Amino acid sequence: MDFSKIYMKDTKIVAVALIKNTEGKYLLVNLANYYKGFDKFHDAWCPPAGHMKENETVDKCLIREVKEELSLDIKPSKQISEWEQDIPGEKAVWWECIPLGEDVKENNEIAKYGWFSKEEIKNMELWPATLKFFKKFIWVRGD
Repeated sequence: MDFSKIYMKDTKIVAVALIKNTEGKYLLVNLANYYKGFDKFHDAWCPPAGHMKENETVDKCLIREVKEELSLDIKPSKQISEWEQDIPGEKAVWWECIPLGEDVKENNEIAKYGWFSKEEIKNMELWPATLKFFKKFIWVRGD
């Protein structure tokens, strides 16, 4: 099933923005302010992401969510993967995105954010889907 095109009524699609800067560091956020009910993952890190709205494409969702959460403009470049999300009933679509700047400002959903190297991320507490993604797609690559 191709989730890269448009919102689907019966499936909650989460667009995930994998953003890497010119230094090769990835932008991750901590959602502790927003997901207070997820005690086990209260301090976990993940890439910026958000739910697609009706009649919205993945690229528009990525641009909107990153702008809302971090005041950062991005350009989605290519889909990397799609699979079940940490929250039952949600499907995640992971996209590489190019930052159009690095001046980030979090909102009330974001507790913390930062730019981290692949090696730094190995020592961080990550959401399970983020850990799975980095194991499968990032830590095995030579870049």
